[in-house]
Amino acid sequence: MAAASPAAAPALAVPAYAVDALDGLRGYRLAVAGQARRFKRYPADARASGRTGSTEVRLEVGGDGTPRPATVSRSSGHDSLDRAALAMIDAGAARARLPDSLRGRDFAVLLPVVFSLDDE
Repeated sequence: MAAASPAAAPALAVPAYAVDALDGLRGYRLAVAGQARRFKRYPADARASGRTGSTEVRLEVGGDGTPRPATVSRSSGHDSLDRAALAMIDAGAARARLPDSLRGRDFAVLLPVVFSLDDE
């Protein structure tokens, strides 16, 4: 007797507005990261003492399209690196273009900022 083939999982229907919003979030995150790179400053005290780390920054944007001040979602363990990451992301967010699909919506994105002594 042949084994019954498993039933195919039903396809999920994702509304077009959700796809647009996801694409918008991805695009905005990339835009902020691209702008923020211009403002990356490795803190002198951290560089001098050989400190490295990665800070995960949360950036919230209100329905009016205005970014709120960034917050630390996961600390690098070093205050100076965390502060530099926040300043970098805030500067990038102030210059990043908001996609039309996100206008009128509250949302948040997470952005990692890595500080490595190999960076120049």
